[in-house]
Amino acid sequence: MSVQINDKLQKTLNGLNANSRFSTWLWFFIKSQSPQTNLGEFRSPGMRDRMAEAINQDAHRAEFIEAQSAMFLLPEQSLRWITDDKRQNIFLIRKLAEKNGNNYITSPTNLTGRDLTIAIIDIWPIDQAQKSALVNQTKWEWESHTSSDHIFKWLDDPDEKEKLVTAWEIAKSKYPLLFFQQSQSQEKDDLIISLDSSTLTTPEKILLMDSIKKRWSQNKYRAKMTGKKQYNFIMSEKAIKRLDKLAEKHDLKRTQVLEILLQMEEEKGAYIPKKLNPLIDI
Repeated sequence: MSVQINDKLQKTLNGLNANSRFSTWLWFFIKSQSPQTNLGEFRSPGMRDRMAEAINQDAHRAEFIEAQSAMFLLPEQSLRWITDDKRQNIFLIRKLAEKNGNNYITSPTNLTGRDLTIAIIDIWPIDQAQKSALVNQTKWEWESHTSSDHIFKWLDDPDEKEKLVTAWEIAKSKYPLLFFQQSQSQEKDDLIISLDSSTLTTPEKILLMDSIKKRWSQNKYRAKMTGKKQYNFIMSEKAIKRLDKLAEKHDLKRTQVLEILLQMEEEKGAYIPKKLNPLIDI
């Protein structure tokens, strides 16, 4: 719910709710209409008072601004689906720019995230009906785009940081031209944002994630095999059956059974000497 600010600007435009969103639009509007007007830096102390003073210099300006805002500003409820999510806003700003002929606005550095996205929509000089249709289309594009986000669910676990290292490694290896300027962030969203801005299709992203998972499994297996070597033994069928029976009984792998037996024999020395004694007596 927007908060109404009871200051000089609000009193000047008493027919409107001159909230933060409105004052952002108004700052851009006055700048475009009267570039010579000194409003100060965006969101600087006294900015709203300076805008009120600029409006009061012309008896008809308040009425004109009210008419313009009614023409260009969409209802608040139609924009509630836009959140503060970094990824969403980057996607929306890019899509809105495409629909606007790639005319990016020069925005103040302290106007970011959702506020920037809303400002881009608000100052877009097209009528409400057309603007509403394009915003709804952009909303559908976002929902359609994120419908395949389940493919990134694999990253969500305590190993996320390590998985991301592997993910960046594979992504840069497979698509060096797409990722050569990308820094290796430790945030999952930054990886997904990079994929959002690429030309990769959903099937290509699925294949990429499969490659990442495969490499991750290989790395984990190699780490697990550190300090281990592979040996090939010829065993009698009877010994193999005994080994399998013990493995099944204790829900262990064959190698685990052998390691336990070897460890116990090394520590206790109870069975091999007994087997060897009859042979020694002979």
